[in-house]
Amino acid sequence: MGRTVIPYSRQMQYIDASLGQYRRGLRKPDQEIFDELIRTAKLQVQAGVMASSPYPIDIMLLTMMIDLKKEILRLKKESEAFRKSE
Repeated sequence: MGRTVIPYSRQMQYIDASLGQYRRGLRKPDQEIFDELIRTAKLQVQAGVMASSPYPIDIMLLTMMIDLKKEILRLKKESEAFRKSE
């Protein structure tokens, strides 16, 4: 009989709960950013399920980095458009 694998969404919940004390130690503005990063990871749960990594925190962090990179690229385009309009 094979091993039972804990669903990725449940692993994410466990990680989120285990980081609760860390979150409480952050300043209020940083807590809001932390919460946004966790939400970002939760929005991409289907990609995490497909990855089937033994370390779900890796997938969560990668998802957060992808979202941050998208934001950086959007801001760069916005900045370039602003410079061209001057």
